[in-house]
Amino acid sequence: MGGGESLGVVSDLWRYPVKSFGGERVRAAFAGPFGVLGDRRHALLDAAGAPMSARRHHALLGYRARYLDPDAADQVEVTTPDESVHAWDDPALAERLGEEFGQDIHMVRSPASVHDAAPVHIITTASLGAASDWTPGEEMDVRRFRPNVVIDMDGLDAFTEAAWPGLSVEVGDDGPALMIVSPTERCAVTTFDPDTLERDNRVLKGLAADRENLFGVYAVVSRPGWLRVGAEVRITRSAA
Repeated sequence: MGGGESLGVVSDLWRYPVKSFGGERVRAAFAGPFGVLGDRRHALLDAAGAPMSARRHHALLGYRARYLDPDAADQVEVTTPDESVHAWDDPALAERLGEEFGQDIHMVRSPASVHDAAPVHIITTASLGAASDWTPGEEMDVRRFRPNVVIDMDGLDAFTEAAWPGLSVEVGDDGPALMIVSPTERCAVTTFDPDTLERDNRVLKGLAADRENLFGVYAVVSRPGWLRVGAEVRITRSAA
């Protein structure tokens, strides 16, 4: 058993086989130097060779991806907005994406994954619950924030994680250690309903007014190991 102060438990784990596509919920996943195994391992490159992001191409969020071999994070299957299903290397999928975005699309697999800032993104249920104040009468959908790890905290206040950068989070008895490196700056991606892609600007307005557009934290893996739903999460109150 590791030391540190108990925060709660892992309540949810997510990974996104294709950058900016909808992801998959998992019960366990290995975390190593490049983050959660298989997370954002695949990406679309635009005609200029740059990774495409939902920040500029929000229609990407309408596609969903999962691994047919989840343990090895291999064999990506993509479901399109009209529910047609394709293998990642299906030429028909590349053709469809090229037509939708009006340019030649290159579909690539990266050995190191394609992240915007850091390889692991963490949010808490307390903060997610507080964010529901921005959409009265509607529960905030966790998928708007595209986390990897969701922590169900024991009686701690919302947005406590804002003070974590520089500290270390340990998951489980023999799981990974995650060094918190920065708060997560949010963008317009949070405004899109994950199912309908309808825009709700109340979310971004709430982030701007209450949180200076910051929600959740980024982390790097300082010790590899398995993340598991239900594992205890502890924080070391000293810089690692």
